[in-house]
Amino acid sequence: MNRKSILLLILSIIVLGLMAVISNKNYLLVSFAFLILTFGIYFWKFEKTAHSSREIVFIAIICALAVVGRIIFAAIPSVKPELFILILGAIVSGPETGFLMGTIIALASNMYFGQGAWTPWQMFALGIIGLVSGLMQNKDIAIWKLTIWGFLTGFLMGWIMDIYYIIGFVNPISLKSVVTSIAASFYFDFVHAIFTAVLVLIVGKRWMKLFNHYKQKYNLFQ
Repeated sequence: MNRKSILLLILSIIVLGLMAVISNKNYLLVSFAFLILTFGIYFWKFEKTAHSSREIVFIAIICALAVVGRIIFAAIPSVKPELFILILGAIVSGPETGFLMGTIIALASNMYFGQGAWTPWQMFALGIIGLVSGLMQNKDIAIWKLTIWGFLTGFLMGWIMDIYYIIGFVNPISLKSVVTSIAASFYFDFVHAIFTAVLVLIVGKRWMKLFNHYKQKYNLFQ
């Protein structure tokens, strides 16, 4: 993990810490601060290296696909393809771009699902998944390993959102209440994890080939 990725991670945790301190009423302020932070890190990198406007188009396409996919499956709890799309997009584009795409996907899709104190936490969760997935850039990852990672992301996102729930709504916080909260979300996290893993296993290679073709054709994210 390079210095910019570590900086993104540290600053994101600081932002969430401020979120817990200042009040849930300021969630939109925190959400846009989060987005400005990730945009700032990305465009800092953008200015330092040879990028093209086509990379911005690629980012927009990935985010749009993830947002539309999440909305289309809105009626079925936890059955959402946004993690699958984010993982593959981040592997092609890299960790900082993956983090950026994750935050945009969460904020943009909540324009439909509804903004709230949970939004910055979802931005962080998807951002982390995008960042870690981006660390696999330019590596020949076996599809079974990618499938396992897809499965784990369903729980990773769920656990981060459990932290948000426990901090904001569980009183008193004890081992029993923490275990109860995590157990209550297990079914939904498991369905999300299974759905993501199945998508990676069945169509992951095909989508990765498509994304890599676009990357090589236009010489992106080098």
